[in-house]
Amino acid sequence: MQNFQALLVGENVELMIAVPTLLSRAGFAVDVITNSYIFKKHPSIRNFVFVANPDYIARVASEKSKNNYSLIVIGDDNTLKKILNSDLSVEEKIELLPIQTIKNLHHIYSKIGLSKVFQEFGVITPEFRIAKDKSELKKSVESLGYPVLVKIDVSGGGFGVFECLNNGDVEILLNTLQTYPVLLQKKIQGVELDLSSFYQESKLIHFSYSRIERVNGKFGASALRTYVQIANLQKEIFDELDLLGKALGANGFVNIACIQSDHDQKRYFIEADMRPNAWVDFSKYFGDDPAVQINNFFLNRNTLQHPYPVNPAYPDNILLPYFSRIKLWELAINRYCVWRYIPNKDHLIIFMYLIIRKIKTMVIKEFKPLMPENYWIRLKCVYQKSRNSILNLLM
Repeated sequence: MQNFQALLVGENVELMIAVPTLLSRAGFAVDVITNSYIFKKHPSIRNFVFVANPDYIARVASEKSKNNYSLIVIGDDNTLKKILNSDLSVEEKIELLPIQTIKNLHHIYSKIGLSKVFQEFGVITPEFRIAKDKSELKKSVESLGYPVLVKIDVSGGGFGVFECLNNGDVEILLNTLQTYPVLLQKKIQGVELDLSSFYQESKLIHFSYSRIERVNGKFGASALRTYVQIANLQKEIFDELDLLGKALGANGFVNIACIQSDHDQKRYFIEADMRPNAWVDFSKYFGDDPAVQINNFFLNRNTLQHPYPVNPAYPDNILLPYFSRIKLWELAINRYCVWRYIPNKDHLIIFMYLIIRKIKTMVIKEFKPLMPENYWIRLKCVYQKSRNSILNLLM
């Protein structure tokens, strides 16, 4: 297998942890730029570059990108934001970001920009409005009708999403919401699907199809999904993802979410984050290894085509859990056979990640309500420094 070079850049361990292994199987030598020591001895990483201050990560990545990488992966929303807001030139930003041209910049880390792009290219998306202040928000809700979702333009992970079912919900939101502009979307009643994909040059190389079965919080991250072999899907879904790739100018991993409407069975696309998600490598567990499709593109320029071959060695659908998002007791008893589906086979990395995550959760729950915001910011800095020191010693 030919050895290509890939650069992974970011700070969100959960979203990035499976990417080096996936790319290594696809024939890439993987370098990583990050502020997390968890990646220091990752078995699939060639070069580890630690950036203590994440504000410098865009500049470091730009310098490193001059090494002629075949693929650059930005691992999380916050790093996308840092690159967009950096003092890099437009050309340097496009070199790092998973897009093709300057016109594709407008939808990066922007819900408003994404909805506009979907509308422009005819991608099916919920009816929406843009509100620049309280007055426009109220008028937009009246125009759309209930139920409606109000979304902060640059939020992620379910943060900054508010559901309004009646006038009372809107009044509460008007009194508490401080950030504008916001996106208002007509809420579609139906089944939430994930169609996350990998593109190159706006061409569809691989995607997976899963139904979201359980999330943490009302609009939070998914903990359980039912995956379906894409060989069993109609060509219409392939065509929709082809169109979406062209609309985005996609050139890498895209985290894609949609709602299949109970009313008309159409898929309404609501999310297309230009980075991998935590489930990026899960389709390998039912015989559809994304690494194979990615390697086929870089070796032979092969793109994804319909019909797609069925893998008879695996079931048509399978329920899969994400190890760090299920409850601790479920993890302890190996519910859903969760230990079989850990994204990386190095269990030391996983155990350290879980311990640090649980400590952080307990600290937030117990101490944040008791202290002023400025003290909380200081505590977070102490926690981050201590975490990195511990990981550096252990790993």
